[in-house]
Amino acid sequence: MYKSFNSQILKYLIPVLMLAGTILGTYATWSGNTPESSAFAKSMIPVIVCSFIFLFQMPFRLKNIQTTDAGLLVTDFGKETLIAFKDIKWISKFDLTNPSAITIKYQDVQSRKFQKISFIPQKKDQRVFADDAMTDFIRNKIMQENPNYSKEEQPSTLKNLIVLALLALPFGLLAIYFQFAG
Repeated sequence: MYKSFNSQILKYLIPVLMLAGTILGTYATWSGNTPESSAFAKSMIPVIVCSFIFLFQMPFRLKNIQTTDAGLLVTDFGKETLIAFKDIKWISKFDLTNPSAITIKYQDVQSRKFQKISFIPQKKDQRVFADDAMTDFIRNKIMQENPNYSKEEQPSTLKNLIVLALLALPFGLLAIYFQFAG
């Protein structure tokens, strides 16, 4: 069967290091006491805020998963949960990230609410603009066990990109304003 990339280091360490590096770099630039460095540091503040908003959700959704014949075995801090293939509503890949993050929306058996988890496939299995072997396997199992599954219900990669761009646009415009306003 398939196993996802062990994402424990990515869950917490990478977002913290990225934010810490950006904040420290901005502080060092700001303390340069020149108008150019001060303008650059001010323009980085909206970038830091935008990055924090998008990186904040990463630790909560990213899980380690393993496929079984019964479903997906999700492991998070030693707690294992089995998600049956018939309970999965869709599986989607956002191609414009590296490593590729795969998102699964499923219905929780106990609460009957829909939840989302993400995983990162093994590096050797990742493909650009095509599903990796693990995602293909999961999608085929979903289609076998869930007669209501439809690929059309998956989120559109283009739509996700447009939404992400629109959400980041005010932060980008603010950064440009601070850069040129001095």
